Amino acid sequence: MMTSRGSQAVILGLIGLTLVKLLVASVWGWTNDIPQTLVQAKAFLESPHILRPSVPSIFPLGYYVLATAPLVASLWTGLSYAFWIKVPAILADLVIALALRVMPRGGDRVAFLYMVNPVSFLLAVYHGQLHTAATAGAVLAYWYAERRQDVRAAVALGLAASVRQHFGLLILPLVLARRPRWRSLLLSFALVVVLANLTLLGTYRTGIMASPVWAYGAWGYGMLLLQGPRLLSVLGVSWMASVTAGVNHALQLHGPKLYWIWTALFWGWTWHRHQRRQASDLWRSALVFLLGLYAISPGFGVQWLIWALPFWLLVNRREAVRYSILAGLFLAGSYWQWSLNAKYGVESITANLSLLQRVDLIGVFLVGVCGLLTWLFYVRATWRLARALPSTPFG
Repeated sequence: MMTSRGSQAVILGLIGLTLVKLLVASVWGWTNDIPQTLVQAKAFLESPHILRPSVPSIFPLGYYVLATAPLVASLWTGLSYAFWIKVPAILADLVIALALRVMPRGGDRVAFLYMVNPVSFLLAVYHGQLHTAATAGAVLAYWYAERRQDVRAAVALGLAASVRQHFGLLILPLVLARRPRWRSLLLSFALVVVLANLTLLGTYRTGIMASPVWAYGAWGYGMLLLQGPRLLSVLGVSWMASVTAGVNHALQLHGPKLYWIWTALFWGWTWHRHQRRQASDLWRSALVFLLGLYAISPGFGVQWLIWALPFWLLVNRREAVRYSILAGLFLAGSYWQWSLNAKYGVESITANLSLLQRVDLIGVFLVGVCGLLTWLFYVRATWRLARALPSTPFG
């Protein structure tokens, strides 16, 4: 057992790494997501009614609170919004690491691997996104559930869903795992979710609650269908674009429905195991759901890479490390690729591959290969985990 002095040293180390992240975040640049979030924050802050934002709402209330608080902090302190919007993710990383450290299957090594992970580091100190805060809520929810603190678990998951809606779909495994006390858990969750989604009233779009916001063609089979013909066109093969045009249009139009299909499959699979008096490990169940979202998605946002990381470190540390290296390369490569838009004066570098110099074209191709390999890694992991979940009787 670790001594009190050793325990304090680990905690101080994690806090020290957090201070390093804050320092790096203050001097590093930003992605296009930060100006976009700033526009949303200003519209929300200046809205005549908190439940009727000045711009159409596609996120619940928690997102807007986290997006607007850095704007208020920026106005008070004079420090840039680009710095303050990174703070929620950096602090959420610390919360996740501290939680991982004290979990039975976690520990100091797991907490350290999460804290210095290239995925968590780059997304926190550079990107300026709120997905990490939502992930922290989901991690805390499942940790509270393990400790039989049902109301806290429900509130934490509801708050996670108030930042990124799809995390709310993890409620079913929680309810089934805590079957004797499911009513208090479900009612507490429902109350938080209803309050957090008032901003969506009147602006609800079909599929939005199950569908993360994604860019088509940046990922997996969607990338092959959209970017593959573009690359072949540069090489002189132009007929492929007409062959895939219909499929690309259909996926862009109906892509959100795929998330509902996966949700139905996941819930059906979870319920089937429950009916057979089998209980799935909560952490593995959550990991299967999140990896399945990655695998089935026709589009992507690199911010998603953080969702599965803490769950994966708890379920299979070695595989999580391999994933982190591959995903970290894809993430860093994506940031480099985005810088080419300004270099060539275009909105989308992948839509203008013919303009690229040879070295840049090779670089973009390699980034695409990293993305495709990461997607294939997810597909394989989802299949293996879904089939290999251990079964134990319900208590």
